[in-house]
Amino acid sequence: MDSQHLHWPLAVLSKAVHFKNLTGASSHVGLSQPQLSRLISQLEREYDVILLDRNTKRKSGWTPVAFRLAEIYTQSSRKLESAIQEALMAQVPTHINIGSLEGLNELALKVAHSLLDSSNIATIELDVFDQNELEEKFFNGDLDLIFASHEPGKQKFKHLLEVGYQSLSTVATNTNFSVLSPYEYGRLKKKPTNKTLISNSLAVRRLWLDKFGGVGTLPSSVRKSRGSDPTPVLIIGTELFNESLWSIVEGSTKKLIGE
Repeated sequence: MDSQHLHWPLAVLSKAVHFKNLTGASSHVGLSQPQLSRLISQLEREYDVILLDRNTKRKSGWTPVAFRLAEIYTQSSRKLESAIQEALMAQVPTHINIGSLEGLNELALKVAHSLLDSSNIATIELDVFDQNELEEKFFNGDLDLIFASHEPGKQKFKHLLEVGYQSLSTVATNTNFSVLSPYEYGRLKKKPTNKTLISNSLAVRRLWLDKFGGVGTLPSSVRKSRGSDPTPVLIIGTELFNESLWSIVEGSTKKLIGE
């Protein structure tokens, strides 16, 4: 017997048996008494059973078979719901890899904390890269979420969030040295004529400029306002992120970015 078309009548029955009779049940299942009566009759014909004792001497009441059928349906529905939840949970990642530009570390840390605190993710690996490394590892599938200054390549991403802007301020305290990231150095049309320090660590470049001086650029904090010469701050996620996880990313960034 194909019971697929009986799911709704069985669902109604499983609610209706909690009330003594059709009169009491109809107002709680969203049906009129005649509609509910026809639904019960349909089940009785399909299963060749009596679900409603229609004794004319008293108001009709539910038979033991009705209670048993309702119980079986309720238990089956719970098992189905549990199986669906297990299947959905199996699709939720528990380990993700995040890559960030060093100037976006604070933002990346706070988003990582929100994901660990508000989802089933148990482990996050957060590493710092320059822009070239970030793009390469993202395209190779080594990173699930990146904090970058521009979109890698030309493809469109389902999960892309522009959270604000950074401005790059130029430091020129000693013209004897150029202080650059590998990304900056690789984009130069003409190589520096002075002596050059190249480091993928923003902390190292900042410390050099502070201790020894030089010519280089340092990023501002992330802001909502564009400011002068703005560089966008982007968060890009792979298909690993479902809508629930991505909403955590979106929600956390709204609380973090100042004006």
